[in-house]
Amino acid sequence: MRDLLVIAVVYAAIPVIVFRPFAGLLVYAWLAYMRPQDMAWGATKVMPLSQWVAVAMVLGIAFAMGRERLLTLKVQTLLLLLLIGWISITVATALVPEVSKVVYGHYWKGILIAVVTTGLVRDRRRLRILLMVIAFSLGFLGAKRGLYGLLRGGVRYDDGPGGFMADNNTFALMLNIALPLLVGLALTEKERILKVLAWVTAGLTLLTILFTFSRGGFLTLCLVVGMLLWRSRQRLAVGGAIALFLAAFLYFTPGSFTRQFVERTSSISDYEEDGSAQGRLAAWGTAWRAFLDYPVTGVGPNNLQIVHARYSTEPNRFRVTHNAYLQLLAECGLPALLLFLGVIGTALLRLQTLRAGDGDGDRDGWVEVWARMLQISILAFLAGSMFLSTAYTELIYQLIGLSVALEVVARTSAVDATAADVPWWKRPLPAAAWAKEA
Repeated sequence: MRDLLVIAVVYAAIPVIVFRPFAGLLVYAWLAYMRPQDMAWGATKVMPLSQWVAVAMVLGIAFAMGRERLLTLKVQTLLLLLLIGWISITVATALVPEVSKVVYGHYWKGILIAVVTTGLVRDRRRLRILLMVIAFSLGFLGAKRGLYGLLRGGVRYDDGPGGFMADNNTFALMLNIALPLLVGLALTEKERILKVLAWVTAGLTLLTILFTFSRGGFLTLCLVVGMLLWRSRQRLAVGGAIALFLAAFLYFTPGSFTRQFVERTSSISDYEEDGSAQGRLAAWGTAWRAFLDYPVTGVGPNNLQIVHARYSTEPNRFRVTHNAYLQLLAECGLPALLLFLGVIGTALLRLQTLRAGDGDGDRDGWVEVWARMLQISILAFLAGSMFLSTAYTELIYQLIGLSVALEVVARTSAVDATAADVPWWKRPLPAAAWAKEA
């Protein structure tokens, strides 16, 4: 029944997407981040639903080329296109191209969606809706598990919902990225029910991050909470909500569970005696040695596992890098890492510019809030990816696309606000009126 429901929703949406491509972004985000296909039991787990949606969206943009844009050309967009171009080269030069093609199909699709986001999201309404879909899709997963864990008096999650969140560590990272987006909704939404829903979802998501017992997730959470509080205009509201849900965590979980959690997190400082931490350090060394032999194009996406035994001091464990930056370095070469860091750094700088320019056409402060929240989400990815192989995760590219969209929408809002301050008799006639007079 669940399979039929998910398939029916996607099939019904495809004709709409062809005529309204923006709807494709929403359906794609729902499938990618809420992952309803993983909540079903059979066919939808292997059906390329996201691919169908992406194809329908590209067709819709082609049919509506005069009305919709494929992309907005910014530095971030150009770097994304260069990155996917370089990754395509490394797939062709991979030691075993067939292995690279497995991850490449998901990778180019994720970057394509990010690029299309820069073109389709050109007004505040669309930006608001897309942010809500992404935040609440991830938030639904966090809230569901957080509420269940709270009612059971504490639960340890060793897995994730599936896809790029298949294990507890990547699940915790994605929830850390979603947390600022939920807080952003809570701070900018004017409808009370949405504000309350966003606060509650954010709080339960915070609890789920704790319930994963992920040490990397806990460190990233400390960073996210610190940045949410630091120089925040709504420090009291954010701090109060965080304190409330942490109090609920302590109150509803028994002392034995709390001690297990404290023991787990305190082991972060004992990395020299921790086998998992030592294994990660060994994996980093393996990736570095592979890079030294293949510095330009790398061994190929997903190919490190093939040459792992040749470079590893522990060939029977950790066949992945456990570090996104070393992952790109070893598998796609130095140019890929430079492009990757370049596009992220550019996005952070542009968002900082938006924050500094708060006030121009931003009468209720929403541009500054969202620039700050997107910055925190991107920084959460940068921090958490020090311990995970997440270089091909599409959410980071979606955030970069949203940073471009926010810049476009902020500029449009500023122009509209300036025009609203000019008396009607001083405003220039629209282009159609000039043409008619001529």
